[in-house]
Amino acid sequence: MIRSLLVPLDGSTFGEHALPLAATLARRANVVLHLVHVHQIVPPATIAGVAVIDAVDLHLRQDEQAYLADVVRRLTEKAPMQVKVALIDGDVAPALREYALRVDAAPVVMSTHGRGALGRFWLGSVADDLIRELPRPILLIRPHEGKPDLQREYPLRNIILPLDGTPLAEQVLEPALDLGKLFDATFTLVRVIQPILRPSYLPEGTSLMGLGQSVLSEARELMEAQQQEAQSYLDGVAARLAGKGCKVQTRVVIEEEAAIGIMLEAQVRHADLIAMETHGRRGLSRILLGSVADKIVRGGLVPVLLNRPAQNQ
Repeated sequence: MIRSLLVPLDGSTFGEHALPLAATLARRANVVLHLVHVHQIVPPATIAGVAVIDAVDLHLRQDEQAYLADVVRRLTEKAPMQVKVALIDGDVAPALREYALRVDAAPVVMSTHGRGALGRFWLGSVADDLIRELPRPILLIRPHEGKPDLQREYPLRNIILPLDGTPLAEQVLEPALDLGKLFDATFTLVRVIQPILRPSYLPEGTSLMGLGQSVLSEARELMEAQQQEAQSYLDGVAARLAGKGCKVQTRVVIEEEAAIGIMLEAQVRHADLIAMETHGRRGLSRILLGSVADKIVRGGLVPVLLNRPAQNQ
């Protein structure tokens, strides 16, 4: 269940691209949206080794508070909603983690990167640290050029759920359902399996057609068995979700690269969100920020909900 949401802001237009979706979720779930900026303290000037009063840090705080107030104004000028702002001190990622836990924010919604005079967020730094350390789902938005429309309704009608056949990977289901139910979304369960015979693994100058008929027949039988096993697994998960009143469909995708298979399926389904664990095993081999999930965040065109398995929290 969504209790509250948090959006870290760095003062940049890029950082604000997380706001339309976060605001849409907050309004539909009727929860508080927390807007947080981490203040970087400016050390006081010194004269002869003695600290003296310096107004720079005070003025910077005032500017940051004014920025947050302006964001609230722009978010609520046409549609009222519950918004709270906070200007906090400390190292960026640890301070955000502590604040998110204090207000029980789930998910934390943020742009994959943003830059501005008030700070900097980018995947591989703050977002990466939060994904690894915060025991809450992180919803990453890929920013585009230009200013975001803060009044835009951002629906999540189609959600892709990559699964690998393990209970760990299924832990993403609960936070994904929490979001999807706000929109009566359709969930597509995706299992990616690699082809038995992969052209990229064959010796140079060799093609699949050059293999013996017996080898091809055996590979075909093994592939069909894997597809049946994957489909049976997805059907079982789909039945459980349908029992909860969800609209569910399934897809077994054969692709050498798991990330490519997931992104292609998202494109075909006109997905509004991809939701996945930060790591898993078997069908998707290994999903870690820096591998499959990282490729999807960096290469995909839709928001990505990343959830860290409970055993790693």
